[in-house]
Amino acid sequence: MDRYYLSARSVTYAQKMAKVLEQNGIHPKIRRVSATMSGRGCGYTLEIAAYQYERALALLKAAGWNPTRVFVSADSRLREVGV
Repeated sequence: MDRYYLSARSVTYAQKMAKVLEQNGIHPKIRRVSATMSGRGCGYTLEIAAYQYERALALLKAAGWNPTRVFVSADSRLREVGV
């Protein structure tokens, strides 16, 4: 199954983003990631199913919590997509 990874600036930022999603029925997994994915030092992402991506992004933007980067994992490959 394809997954999306929404990058957050810090663990606190990731937790606040996750709370917005959880309050709306989306249950992301918070994951620690390498500098390659975060763009600087270690970072955190919220992992969500592909079918939840558009709704999750809209909810986060409406709440003022924008991910710094977004990646999609499809066919065992990870690639960055526009926010």
